[in-house]
Amino acid sequence: MLDLQPLLCPRSIAVIGASTQPDKVGGVPIRLLGELGYEGRVYPVNPGADTVQGLRAYPSVAAIGEPVDLAIVAVPAPAAPDVMAQLGQAGTRAAVVFTSGFAEVSGGDALQHALATQARTHGVQLLGPNCLGAMNLRERMFATFSPIPLSGVPPVGEVGLVSQSGAFGAYAFALAREAGLGLSHWVTTGNEAGLQVADVIEWMANDPQTRVILAYIEGARDGMRLRRALAAARAAGKPVVIAKVGTTAAGASAAQSHTASLAGEDAVYQAVFDEYGVYRAHTLEAFFRLGYTLARGRRPNLWQTPSGMPADAVSPVAIVTVSGGVGIMMADSAETLRLPLPPMPDAAAHTLRTAIPFASTANPIDVTGQVVAQPQVFVDALANVARCGQYGAVAAFLAGGANAPRFWPVLQETVTSLHADASAAPLLISGVMDDDKRAWLEARGCLVFREPAHTMEAVAALSKAAAMEATTSADDGAQNLSALSVAIPEGAVENGALSEAEAMALLAEAGVPVVPHGLARDADEAVRIAESIGYPVAVKICSRQILHKSDIGGVVLSLQNADAVRAAFERVMLAGVQARDANGNAMQVDGAIVARMARGWGEIMVGVRRDPVFGLVALAGIGGTAVEIFRQMAFGLAPLSRQRARAMLEQSRAAALCIGHRGHPAIDLDAVADVLVNVSRAAAALGDRLDTLEINPFIVGPDGLTAADAVITLR
Repeated sequence: MLDLQPLLCPRSIAVIGASTQPDKVGGVPIRLLGELGYEGRVYPVNPGADTVQGLRAYPSVAAIGEPVDLAIVAVPAPAAPDVMAQLGQAGTRAAVVFTSGFAEVSGGDALQHALATQARTHGVQLLGPNCLGAMNLRERMFATFSPIPLSGVPPVGEVGLVSQSGAFGAYAFALAREAGLGLSHWVTTGNEAGLQVADVIEWMANDPQTRVILAYIEGARDGMRLRRALAAARAAGKPVVIAKVGTTAAGASAAQSHTASLAGEDAVYQAVFDEYGVYRAHTLEAFFRLGYTLARGRRPNLWQTPSGMPADAVSPVAIVTVSGGVGIMMADSAETLRLPLPPMPDAAAHTLRTAIPFASTANPIDVTGQVVAQPQVFVDALANVARCGQYGAVAAFLAGGANAPRFWPVLQETVTSLHADASAAPLLISGVMDDDKRAWLEARGCLVFREPAHTMEAVAALSKAAAMEATTSADDGAQNLSALSVAIPEGAVENGALSEAEAMALLAEAGVPVVPHGLARDADEAVRIAESIGYPVAVKICSRQILHKSDIGGVVLSLQNADAVRAAFERVMLAGVQARDANGNAMQVDGAIVARMARGWGEIMVGVRRDPVFGLVALAGIGGTAVEIFRQMAFGLAPLSRQRARAMLEQSRAAALCIGHRGHPAIDLDAVADVLVNVSRAAAALGDRLDTLEINPFIVGPDGLTAADAVITLR
């Protein structure tokens, strides 16, 4: 982990290019540090001034006479590499470079490379260039040229915020201030010539002052770095909320031009987020709402699933409402989020029905509008379900009840009592109320929302956090590698691919079930293989250079006898002889594969491909020709764990082919998931040599999955 103490907790700061005008880029940080209470030493560097904003100025970094922890650099881009060298020679440990004109503009790559080289050579932690800087709210350290802190700062808290975009970071700072969301640190990384968002996440994961991490990213250059950071946060039990933009082709292009970052395929990023339990926000509102929920919300008690694994746990919810219609809306949201709604316990239900005979004691628990006349009945229902031990959380919809003079005092009394009871389930409230009432409730452990469905989303988020904190580590599937090793046939790398026969042999060695087959080099051998494995069979051309066999007529299916096999062998071999590569050269043909036709009722595609950012990524979904039509795929990082493989089957809807339908027997999903795991193990064992591995189709039949075809390409 990189040491960011000099950057985020500096004892001294030099401002290179310091301006006497407090509204200039080189002047704003000096004003902020002076007016907002930074207690360290500040050294303005400006060879043309004796003083800057009341502070003694220095003609150079060397003239300061002692090393400084952090330098803020606000000089023209061409001068920045030389300044970085001077900082290193003077013993400066970290630098924030505001200046733009580097890799984000045409022709700026070389200049950015020179800047980064000087920073690395002299051991200076570089933030930027083209960034808005960093802040430490607790230390009142403002290394930024944004004037937004002059209008007020958020309260000091336990939420760390890091953003590749400076503009987003500034806007998020303002929104955090408006929402009263307490921040620990605020960092913008800009072009990331040195520090990346991943480095900041990893540091915050180990920072005792940060409990929740919010991150905005447009892309990642170093996928392994990001994975390591997310794993560190997971291990520390610290939730990470990420707003990842560039989810469409247009968005990805804009992201790359904006920050010179590599915006990879969004589905792969989602697979990474799923692997490490990241919360993804698609809107600014959700970004801060999740931050608020995770920073302030008490974790609910969890129900264990039959597997007994906390990661599979869910939190049962009691919905207590003054409106039946809103209660139904909340119940719909709970079902979508897979939150159980067990009915009200008998004793509590009897108490409620005795007081209000027409109240609903199912779940949602509808106390009705009678709450206006009998407010005590509503709060008693709240207290009973919160203390009964059957619910992980209680979600209450008050409408405008908090503003009713008769209702508010009894609600206060109940909330105070529940807050003092550590065994009571946490309370989440939705409704309309003024800021003072909201603040009063939040101070006593309640989360408050205007939108009722947000209470359900908050319970789901807090349940996920509780489950992750119980496990504190992501299962990345590495344990599944064991001692697996695979041998690549001689000459395959030069050809860039394995033949189908070689690919099927490699998969079989890794424990993947493949159809009975053999490689024939003449028609007589093809017949012998067909007779030994049983009809019907398929005959397919076998070549390292012909990967899409059906495109050249190199596949004949459903052959029922020896004469048909002979004719098919001659046909596919002729197709292979006539095939030409892009340069018009003949293809090398090894013979023809004779394979038994697998019987089943569905097809699944499973593959592994090399992502330019994150390495080997596995995918699974409905296979055969339908894969091009529906494109319903799920992704995971290879090698897969069984848990992740099962999740992929369910997300892609491929599991529907396995659970039994239209008279077909159900197949053990764990066994199907194990096949995916073994495919990913084979791919991981190939390591850097693998480009793609694809099995399409896997035949779904009574014995599980059987690979009917395989393609493996190499780098």
